[in-house]
Amino acid sequence: MTDPNPTDPSAADELDDAVDAAEQHQRAEHEADPDEHVVIRDPQTGETTEEPAQ
Repeated sequence: MTDPNPTDPSAADELDDAVDAAEQHQRAEHEADPDEHVVIRDPQTGETTEEPAQ
C-alpha cells in the first residue's frame, strides 16, 4: 500500500474512511457482549446455524 497523494482530496477521503472503519470495528469488538450469538445462513443449502459472536 502506498501513501495517498496529499494533493488528491479523494485519496485523503479514502484514508479517512479507512481509519473511521477501523476505529468503528475496534469499538464494536471492545463493546461486544461475550454472550452474544449470531445466526449464519449457508448460501448453498439455506441452512442456518447459531455461533458465538466474535
